[in-house]
Amino acid sequence: MKYSRFEQLIVAAGSLAILGSLALSLTGGGPGYEETIAQLMLFVTLVTAVHYGRKGGMVAAIAASTIYVLLRIPLLSSADGVSSTALVMVVSRLAAYGIVGVIGGELFGRIKYVFARFENAGTVDDWSRVYNQRYAFHAIEQAQARFTRYGEPFSLLLLTLSPSLTLELRPSRQRTLVRGVANYVRGDVRMVDEVSRLGDGRFTVLLPHTPREGGVVVCNRVASGVRQALGSREESVSAVCYGAAEDNVAIVALLADIAPTEPADF
Repeated sequence: MKYSRFEQLIVAAGSLAILGSLALSLTGGGPGYEETIAQLMLFVTLVTAVHYGRKGGMVAAIAASTIYVLLRIPLLSSADGVSSTALVMVVSRLAAYGIVGVIGGELFGRIKYVFARFENAGTVDDWSRVYNQRYAFHAIEQAQARFTRYGEPFSLLLLTLSPSLTLELRPSRQRTLVRGVANYVRGDVRMVDEVSRLGDGRFTVLLPHTPREGGVVVCNRVASGVRQALGSREESVSAVCYGAAEDNVAIVALLADIAPTEPADF
């Protein structure tokens, strides 16, 4: 199953669950507009998490929590005090936003690459658990073809780690470091962005529908975040952003460098 299909199923299941919950509540006199809005915000948080991953889900969860607390100020500031039932209801709702937005977003981000592994074992890198060079070549080539035919913009990030970061590490520690970097990069970009690890250890991030200006912002943020996560110096982690329109020569050269010896079968 492709992740896009999984996303549709999750959204459909979430829609049915919310509608079913509202229908049951209405038969008992209705949940009140506050709880109706709260359930709709939970659905929005779910949709955001499944489409944008952990960071998008976290933003949605924070926004939903803030709105819900504002809606419940009259209840929380009651002169008679807050009943234990009301307090449990509010805390449970806030916890639900966090679980769906943050934990769910992280889980969905991982599932995308798990599906790729099951669908075609030759598309995922064993060390990093993100896409491999073979898949990266195919994805970049397809993005370039869409740009040429339809003018659909894209940006491509190329992240390079200095060999000094892993030079004195045991293989198991090297793998842990690589996987940590991959997890950070995957969690810092959108779900629609495709993270890959090349055979020489570099990472690529394909940003669909993203002009170079936006890609540069993401590039600087990701590189800075990886340096902080590793506690490394600036020269140990370098990154460059290529735009489809501005850097076609560089993209073509990269494709020639990473071209597989056998045609892709996916």
